[in-house]
Amino acid sequence: MQDELLAEINQWIEDSDKRKKSYRSWLALRAVVELHKPDEKGKYCIYDSPEWEPVEYPCPTILAIAEEL
Repeated sequence: MQDELLAEINQWIEDSDKRKKSYRSWLALRAVVELHKPDEKGKYCIYDSPEWEPVEYPCPTILAIAEEL
């Protein structure tokens, strides 16, 4: 799911005018998606999962972004 989101966001970045606020917003969104990636087994979000309480991937953040795109 992360790869698909990044591809879609990257396309929006390419299509955006670098001088406009929307361009910076897409860059910020891409940074968030890059942080919320699955662990090596693809089971948990490495950003949201402290050692004692893992959060399944896709995490709520990725699900919310995917829903809006």
